[in-house]
Amino acid sequence: MAITPPLKPLPDWDLYRALREQWTHEDNLVNHRLMWLILSEGLLFTAYGTLSTAKLHWLVFGFPFFGMAVAAVIGASIFAALEATDEISRDYEAAGLSALCKLTPSQRIGNRGKLAAQSLPFVFGALWLLAMAGAFGS
Repeated sequence: MAITPPLKPLPDWDLYRALREQWTHEDNLVNHRLMWLILSEGLLFTAYGTLSTAKLHWLVFGFPFFGMAVAAVIGASIFAALEATDEISRDYEAAGLSALCKLTPSQRIGNRGKLAAQSLPFVFGALWLLAMAGAFGS
């Protein structure tokens, strides 16, 4: 008489849905925070450009500091949401749910999808440094 191996338990669909919902929520947070960053920096650069032609030199020196602070604060919140998605992904893998359905379509893509979210705060910070250098140079 052949001994059959014990059946492998099926993944928990409720856990799948809960982790997938958390992952989607954090991904939406990254999206919203990127939009906040782009909109706020766009408005700040517009105001800075307007002020740089006026004779309000104290504001021209203050705007780059404020712009870098905004980029840093929003950047920190973006990195927090990205770390939360990584943690959810680890929980997903640990629960064995990737056999049911993968969170990401391919391993070839890797972390390139996060590149814009990770680099834009630094890009805006560097632009404010250049603006500050220009303000002090003139």
